[in-house]
Amino acid sequence: MNDKKAFNHRLATMAWGGLLIWWGVVIAVDPFTIAIGAIGTGLILLGVNAIRTWQGIPIKNDNNVLGAIAIVWGVLDQARHLLGLSPWLSLALLLFVVGFAYLLVPLFARPKPDTGNQPGDV
Repeated sequence: MNDKKAFNHRLATMAWGGLLIWWGVVIAVDPFTIAIGAIGTGLILLGVNAIRTWQGIPIKNDNNVLGAIAIVWGVLDQARHLLGLSPWLSLALLLFVVGFAYLLVPLFARPKPDTGNQPGDV
């Protein structure tokens, strides 16, 4: 267990390093856009959770959510950029996507098994 905890800590540290290097590259290299930076950030966050799953370490759900949002926003912003549309359009579309996800996920979620305990039971 201690080995997995140490590995998870090293993995998180390496991910932060990767994110900082990636954003340094995005800022320094002219053809890269913020959209490409967001997509890369999402891939790094989802990649860390993929490695955690592969190693049998519990994943961080916030990495999945933030990684997916970053990828969606990056794709929308890149499409907006290529089509020459308003800079705010990608943010507006992202809000629509996240809003629909909040509406639809509960409809398709599997119910959790009932343990018979009521709120407040010990």
